[in-house]
Amino acid sequence: FMSEVVPAAPQEGEFVGGNGIDMAAWKATYKAAESKDSALMEQFFALYKPESSSIWTLTYDEPESNESLEDTVEIIKSFMKNTESIKDHCFGVMHVVDGLGIEGVWVFNGPDPEKLFGANEDTSWFSWNQLGPEATDLVKKAVATYMAPADGSIYGKAIKDTQAFC
Repeated sequence: FMSEVVPAAPQEGEFVGGNGIDMAAWKATYKAAESKDSALMEQFFALYKPESSSIWTLTYDEPESNESLEDTVEIIKSFMKNTESIKDHCFGVMHVVDGLGIEGVWVFNGPDPEKLFGANEDTSWFSWNQLGPEATDLVKKAVATYMAPADGSIYGKAIKDTQAFC
């Protein structure tokens, strides 16, 4: 019974929680940035706390069912609208790419997107993969691919539209 009240000390490298990222401040920074570039990514990783936050990529599972760019953009806008109830706990950038696919990255205060899954049933249309949790050079490069794409593409797929959950 007491083990439910008083948790054991966390193991080294284990997710320990805490306040995480100040999402309101990060969203304002991202939104105000004239350039989505390496300087912006440095600001993000200065705020990122792997012990209390997590980074996840998403890919739309059924791009072949999308009929137009406008309809695909609407999927993203609807997804973001359905995420409003947890806006203080997450940030995301989603792109429509060639072939009407959707690719993106989301950052959560917490070890996983579980709050999002509970708040937004549209999450089931996407495959989710965690980056990190440590902010290695490879993780930083992957995050920058989505948050600050340098060449207008995501892994060789041209970006047709971008929406940020700010």
